[in-house]
Amino acid sequence: MRREDFIAACELATEMLRDLAPYDTGNLALNAIQMVVVSSREVWVYVSESIAPYMVYTNEPWIAERWNRKKNPNEGWFEAAVELISEELADLLEGELNVEN
Repeated sequence: MRREDFIAACELATEMLRDLAPYDTGNLALNAIQMVVVSSREVWVYVSESIAPYMVYTNEPWIAERWNRKKNPNEGWFEAAVELISEELADLLEGELNVEN
């Protein structure tokens, strides 16, 4: 695979993650989700905890007493996003996705 194709696929993954992230103020989606090109074969797509230290709470189960015991409406969004992005990239790059627990 050409370097340009690899970087483009990683940029697609980053944009998809931003699109799938919960959006209130926009800080998580627009600022905290970042991509760093480490080498021609390695790219990191991650959520910066220094920018959005609350990210974990957007994903984990909780019940809010202050909102009439409602559950977290975003629970599990990160895992669902990673699964969808993985499937999309495997299809785009004509690869095979193997999922193990």
